[in-house]
Amino acid sequence: MICLGQLKRQCVIAREMTKLHEEFWRGTIAEAKETFATHQPKGEITLLLEGSRIPIVETPSESQLEHMLRDSISNGCSLSMAVKEVSEGTSVKRKIVYALALKKFGNVESPNGSTSA
Repeated sequence: MICLGQLKRQCVIAREMTKLHEEFWRGTIAEAKETFATHQPKGEITLLLEGSRIPIVETPSESQLEHMLRDSISNGCSLSMAVKEVSEGTSVKRKIVYALALKKFGNVESPNGSTSA
């Protein structure tokens, strides 16, 4: 199944490349699906797809990071585990999240009773 956003990507369908009867068809994936549903070409086919666009990810603010850390810690995570979860879930480097965690929370007791820093 193709996601709706993917149907807008450009593609090229090449048939019998480097041969006497080579053909090239260009359009969107949606157009290709429609065109080739009724007309199925014979021979060797090569399909080229436009690369997927990477969505722009906003870097969370310090207060958002603090809120995420606080949630993880309140759910029983140690400070280091909370930092790992937050850095993996955002575009922020672990070192930066850890520095913020130490600044805001200092040493936090983990569920097993030991402190983490």
